[in-house]
Order: sequence, then structure tokens, then C-alpha cells
Amino acid sequence: MIYVLEERIGDPSLFCGRRQEMELLLNWVDKIPRKLAKSRALLGRRKCGKTAIMQRLFNILWNRESKVVPFYFEVNDQNVWLLHFSDDYIRTFLSQYLSFLTRTPLAWNNEPWNWRILESKAREVGNENILRRIEDFGNYLEKENEHQAMKLAFGSPSWFAGYDNRFFLIMIDEIQYMTEYVYKDKEETVQAVNLPGAFHGLVELKFAPMLVSGSYVGWMTQMMEEMFVGGRLRRTPVSSRLTFEDGMEAVCKYAARHNIDITEDVALAVNRMTRSDPYYIASLLGSGWSGRDFSDIRGAVMTFTNEITDRDSELHVTWLEYIRISLKKANDRYGKQILLLLSRERDRELGRDEILDELGWPPEDEPLLEKKLSALEYGDLVTRGSTDYHYRGISDDILYLIFHDRYLYEICRKKISVREKLSARVGELERDRRSLQGRLSELRGRMLELIVWRELSSCRKKRGPLKNFRQRLRPLLENPDPEETGKAISACETTRFDRVWMNYLLNTPGVIPGELDVVATGRDGDICRALVFETKNRNEKNPPTMDDAKFFLSKVGLLKDSLRQPLSLCAVYLSAKGFSEDVERWLHTQGIFTADMETWIQE
Repeated sequence: MIYVLEERIGDPSLFCGRRQEMELLLNWVDKIPRKLAKSRALLGRRKCGKTAIMQRLFNILWNRESKVVPFYFEVNDQNVWLLHFSDDYIRTFLSQYLSFLTRTPLAWNNEPWNWRILESKAREVGNENILRRIEDFGNYLEKENEHQAMKLAFGSPSWFAGYDNRFFLIMIDEIQYMTEYVYKDKEETVQAVNLPGAFHGLVELKFAPMLVSGSYVGWMTQMMEEMFVGGRLRRTPVSSRLTFEDGMEAVCKYAARHNIDITEDVALAVNRMTRSDPYYIASLLGSGWSGRDFSDIRGAVMTFTNEITDRDSELHVTWLEYIRISLKKANDRYGKQILLLLSRERDRELGRDEILDELGWPPEDEPLLEKKLSALEYGDLVTRGSTDYHYRGISDDILYLIFHDRYLYEICRKKISVREKLSARVGELERDRRSLQGRLSELRGRMLELIVWRELSSCRKKRGPLKNFRQRLRPLLENPDPEETGKAISACETTRFDRVWMNYLLNTPGVIPGELDVVATGRDGDICRALVFETKNRNEKNPPTMDDAKFFLSKVGLLKDSLRQPLSLCAVYLSAKGFSEDVERWLHTQGIFTADMETWIQE
């Protein structure tokens, strides 16, 4: 796939999981040409993956070359005059629209093109509507008419939908920042606090729906209630946590990215400590601490402890900033006391009367307490419980540890041992080796693609071929071309693979994106050699079906088409518990090898 928009995650392969979210959004996008898609808001705290999801969605839609044109715009937390903001907005839109029309990648830093390039690109495709829009906006820009410039910029996607007979998806990341950092005047003295309200009507357009995001859920919720009344934005929560399997994938991918040799038991402990949170996984494995150690579980605990307690670490600085923004609104002293209580009791919700009693405040202070709780809720440090009378504390364990490490002594004259807290989380695994081995065996059975990917990545790193490939395959039930079969096996036994992907996204214009579980490629002169895996972790009673086998064959065909070069491809279907005879025989007649967990995994 062409990653025309540079994704903030860095290496695209580091995007892990999010299958449920991506499937939901892609199904939603498919409704746009039928004018059935209602605008959405992605809600989740900072570093939970909203930007990664939106940017990946942009790249998928750009590669599709469908009627739905993606537009992605990020609002920064920096002061800006409304006229300049409108200029950035429309240039970003036109750059991405022309990128889509001309199949031209965007700048490496995602900066929009200047007006000269935009005009040149518009003439290249002969789009008079774009040239007309450029001229109209230029007049407002020259006259410093910020209001008309804003209306023209914000309304451009819907305008082009009508004039160019296309559909658009408008993605605005961190839209809540519009209420605080955009100013109506050049001197930046008058905030445009109601600016998101300019989208009030546009958000209901089914031919150009919006997908917006916000990292401060309380702030976003308040903005939506005030400026997008009537449920104009469908709320779509984004969890900061991946599934267990996707968390393990993230641990292994980030470890490989940072050239860390990590054993399965340490990877399991890292996933357990971080609760499968990709931001924490990335922070831990990307630690710059001089004492960084992932040779055993104890070293991983010490490294994570440092990332949480080191006041200069990215993790600590990020969450301290998050905490301070909310405490400032709630008054530091009272906010800290309330936050300490609710974070300590975060496994249960407390009524306002219970909070008053725990804090030792008199009943008549309930209005003051409610005001402070609302401010903390606005900053996502507390949430409402089952009723508006009840509240819950920080649900994020790491955020809780940072808060307590920073403020517990100030409030209670006590200290917290972050290391003890983290060690307790993985201590059971470390103490009970049988439990650990059982968990690892379960992991192998559930994540065959991760096992294959790790081994191939190790071969790539050591610049050596895959060992014992022939012995790992099941006997062939049919062999229509023994000579070609022998060549394919020999090639896999000798090729040095220089690139390895897990969950390889197929780039096929006009086709809904599919994935191949593992793909490895290497070169032999002018020939590209590829080894492709499909994995299934089903039990004996539910082996791969004929439809599964045919779907894999179709994806192999799409891969061949997308690589577009002299190619030698070897495909393996790896099913943990084997195959039914008819399906396996059919696979062999198609030149696809088969393997199971017993034949493949070499102890």
C-alpha cells in the first residue's frame, strides 16, 4: 500500500490491532455514496490511537481510488488568527484532493502545497472548479476578510461534492482545540470560542460527512452538547487498550523495531504491565534510560518504573501535563484531594455524599464539590458513574501511578513504590513458572502468525535463511508439478528475506482492503522472492473451510498483481490443528503448501 499521508506512528507496520474500529469505519464509509453515513466523533483520552486510526483510514481510502475522497486536518494547540487558520484548512483540503486526483504523494511532513503548486496541479487535471475556488479565496485573503474566508474554506468539501460529483470524508483531529487556540483578530485577543459551531449545518451533509476526534472527552462532550445539538455527531469511543493478542503483536513489533531481543516470557510480562496499551508499550520499549534491560522480567519492571518516575521521560511529562490542565480548572489543592480519593477507589463509584464524608467536608460544601468534580470530568480525570450523582476515578493504572508518585507525599506525607506496584502485576507469573509456561503454550496456539513473523524477523536480522523449511511442511496429497514444487521449496530454504510484514495490507484500487497474515520478501538478482502465510488457530472440529482456502488463494493473486515485478512466490497455509482431506488436497493442487502447529514449531 502507498502511504501517501505520512502516519505519525512512524513505520506503518507498527500499527497493531484496531480491527474492530477499522471494520466499523470502513463499513460506515461504504454508506457515504448511498448518503446513509451519519457524522461521527471518536472519543478517547490522549495517546489512545485516534490519530493513527484516522490517518490509516485516509491512506486506505486514497489507495482505493473510489468516489469517496478522504480529507484529514489536524487542529494544533497553538494560537492562530482565524484568517491564517482558514488558509491552512483550505490549502490542506485542496492539496489532498489534488493528490487524490493526480495520484501524487503528499509532502513527507504532510504540509499542504503552496498556492502556486495548487494552481499548477489544478491546471494539470483541468479542474476549473478548483481554479475558481482558489481565485475566490485569494480575494478574501487579500482583503483580510476572515469571516468569508472561513465560510469558503469550511464549506469547500461540500461545494466540490456538488460541482465535481464526488463524495468526501472530512476528518478533523482534535477539533476541540478550535475553541481555545483560534482567534478572530490578527492581534490574537478575541478567541473564536464557538468556531466548531461553523460546522453545525455541514456536519449533517450525508455526501460529505465528518469524522472528528478529541483527546479530552469531557471537553469534547461539552462542545458537542453546545455546538452540535440534536445528536449530530454519533459518539464512537476508542479504547486505549488493544486485545491481548494485538498487545503481544505490538510488544514484539516494537522490540524488533528497537533491536531488542526479547524472550516470550518477558514479552508476556511487558504486555501484562502495560495492559496491552500501545502507547505504554512504545514508551517502555523505546526507553532511552541508560539502565534499560529486557533480558528478564525484573529488568523490564525496573525499566518501566524508570519511565513512570523519571520526570524527564516522555511518559511522565505527557501525563503530568494532562493532570495539570484539569487541576488548574479545579483548583490545585481541592482537585488533588478529590483525585487522590477517586483514583485510590477507582474500582468502584462513589456518590457525592460518600466523597464529602471521605474528604471530611461538611454537607453544605456539596455545591463546591460538584463544581470541582465537573472540572475534573472536563479534563477526563474522573468520569460519571451510573448516575449524575456518582463518580469514578482514573481508570488508567499508569496515569494513577504517575499522579500518586508526584502528589501523594504532598497531600498525605506518604510515598508510593511504583516498582512494587508493577512487580505485583507480573509477580504471579514470575513466581509460578508452570503458570507462565501454560500461558506461553496458550499464546502459541492463539498467535501462530506472531510465531512465524518473529522467526522470519530473526532470520532477517541475522541475514540467514529460514531453517528446515521442507521438514516443517505436511506431506503433499497432490503434486501436479514436482519440478516447480522442488524449486519453490529450495528457494525458501536459501533466500535471505530482507523485509517481513505481519498483517500485510493489500494495495488494490477499487477493492476493499484485505490482509495477509505474514509476508516476507527478498531478492535473487532481478527476481523478487516472496513467502506468504495464512494462519488459522481453530480446533480439530473446525478446520479451514473450502471458502477459507479459496479466499487465501484470491489474496495471493492480489499480492502478485500488486508487486508488479518478476516474482517467485511460495504460499503456506498454517492451520494449528490440521485440515480436512478435501480442503488440503485442493490447496496442494493450487500449489499451496500446508503446515500445522506440530510440524511448524521447532523446539
